[in-house]
Amino acid sequence: MVIEFDLPRGAERGYFIAFGVVAVYIATAPRGEPCVVAVTRDLGKSLTALQRKWPDWDISCAYWVRDRARAQALASEVNRVLPHVDKVRLLVRGEDAARLIVKAAVERGISLTGHNAAIARVRDAIAEIERRISDANGRGELAWFNAAYRQWRLRAKGTGISMSYHAARARLRNEAIKQLILQGVNSTRTDLERRVFPRLPNASNRNDVDKLDKQGSSSPAPLRGEVRADDETPAKA
Repeated sequence: MVIEFDLPRGAERGYFIAFGVVAVYIATAPRGEPCVVAVTRDLGKSLTALQRKWPDWDISCAYWVRDRARAQALASEVNRVLPHVDKVRLLVRGEDAARLIVKAAVERGISLTGHNAAIARVRDAIAEIERRISDANGRGELAWFNAAYRQWRLRAKGTGISMSYHAARARLRNEAIKQLILQGVNSTRTDLERRVFPRLPNASNRNDVDKLDKQGSSSPAPLRGEVRADDETPAKA
């Protein structure tokens, strides 16, 4: 039986990726067998790829590990020991694969965090950051952010790029999350501005007459369309 699985999304997904942990996950057919044991930094992305091959499959279980090397060691051991249907699928139920993952982790001294516990901690951390942002806004400490957003919108006019205030606030939250994880600092300081608001193309870059001359430039290509809260380079699964 496939267990209902709570995928990390939005800020939760960004938190896991920024933290650098890796999941050893189990995906199963609706009846619970066969299953696949693999590793990923992005469960949602891996599930999308999996369902291109087997649309009715789902992720049923995941354990979070400190780094890819440890996660891969556990997945490789499980795939080595258990019988296979083919090169990828294992001829066992997901529960049996889960027990072997835990056993292999104990034998190797690898610390595992169950997905439910991990996502609960992530949600607590995100809620705390959201609270700090709201409190800072109430005290007037986000005046820099509100002013920066207005200025960015004015500069963005005519570029074909837009970003809602809600999306900008979400980007502020995401950058505050990264700052907390990487630097241990939980604040909404003005030095986040450069990372919250994307760099806009110069007027010369928008000039169609200059377009051919600009093609050989090493400058980044102008952005197009709407800037979303989750705009970032996706992590490899």
